[in-house]
Amino acid sequence: MPENFSIKIEGIEKVEAFFKKFPGEVRKNMGQALQEVSKKILLPTQGLQKYPPATGANRPPTPYYIRGRGTQYKSSNSGKSERLGTQWYIKRIGWGGAEIGNRASYARWVHGEEQANAMAQIGWQRLVDVAKDKMGEIQKIFEKWINFTIKKLGV
Repeated sequence: MPENFSIKIEGIEKVEAFFKKFPGEVRKNMGQALQEVSKKILLPTQGLQKYPPATGANRPPTPYYIRGRGTQYKSSNSGKSERLGTQWYIKRIGWGGAEIGNRASYARWVHGEEQANAMAQIGWQRLVDVAKDKMGEIQKIFEKWINFTIKKLGV
């Protein structure tokens, strides 16, 4: 099961009835807000999509792990990397929610609530912690897109 973090905009229900009159515009703009939050605020954080610095586990002697390729042995590579950095997804939930997660089978031990202590020690971050730390920035982006939508609709 992929590890994920959900965002729910409190109070969105109050404006939902009005926005339903303009579903295409609202969905499009909230989708833009979700993309901006994910791609500009959350995922670029070092320790999420951007890998922390390599450690001794990523360098010879064999066996060692080559990010994006797999475990390197003396004469071959396992080729069993799930490419953690490329497995992120963003899924909209209703009008004001989103799920941001990673499909790699081991993501929960790297970025999730079950993060292994060793992962934290080498610089990987939990998605929920990054989101909490950046909640002010997230809120500003949603406010910007909500205000843009209201202005564009002339209300």
